[in-house]
Amino acid sequence: MDSHQIKLELTGERTLPGIPHENYWFQRHVAAYKFACTHARGKRVVDLGCGEGYGSAMLAEIATEVVGIDIASDVIEHAKNRYRRKNLEFLLMDINDLSSLERSFDLAISFQVVEHLSDVNHHFSTVRNILRKSGVALFTTPNRLTISKGSDKPINPFHIREYTPDELHEKLKEYFQEVDIKGLFHSGILRVNEIIGLVDFVKVYEMSKINPRYLAWRVLSPLVRSSFFKFMDNGLDNCLDILAICRKS
Repeated sequence: MDSHQIKLELTGERTLPGIPHENYWFQRHVAAYKFACTHARGKRVVDLGCGEGYGSAMLAEIATEVVGIDIASDVIEHAKNRYRRKNLEFLLMDINDLSSLERSFDLAISFQVVEHLSDVNHHFSTVRNILRKSGVALFTTPNRLTISKGSDKPINPFHIREYTPDELHEKLKEYFQEVDIKGLFHSGILRVNEIIGLVDFVKVYEMSKINPRYLAWRVLSPLVRSSFFKFMDNGLDNCLDILAICRKS
């Protein structure tokens, strides 16, 4: 772990690279950013709730310009120091107040954000407003049916509201002309693990450290790669994360 990573604390609210036992969640996020890169070539992109900055840096490799925005000052300072490209900028800003931004973005990214917001209506409206007429917005959020299965409220203390694929689609249709929903699923060895039940990556933190499944998790987590996840159009109720591709017009 380098000095830049040490500056940020793993709180559970955001994921960080370079931490072996956090690698499953990190790679799950990377898979979404890789998908976003397929829409970013030659575009002006804004990454809302950019966190540590790794996703914005990925996008900047192929986009014309990327602006990463986060409300946490330590996160923005870290990102500015670690990820330096001429076409990449990090701004300290509340994603609920983007009035200073022009309607000039081709692509807006809002990954793992909406579940933290009390007013998603304002967020969706704001994202729509900063896009050009032909702009595209990408949203991801955990699937309530799998992340908090069997619970009446989110199991993650940082989540205010979680959505099913149908609920998210219905809400986004109020703000965007076209909404396409996909789901993120396990692939490769993660799919095998899902079948045999060796490790439960969601509930592993509740296990005793002497539990064999906990020990298996410590071994398996560092081996996870973003290629062990895939996006699909079918069976969305069983997906891990929901991905919404929204077109303004």
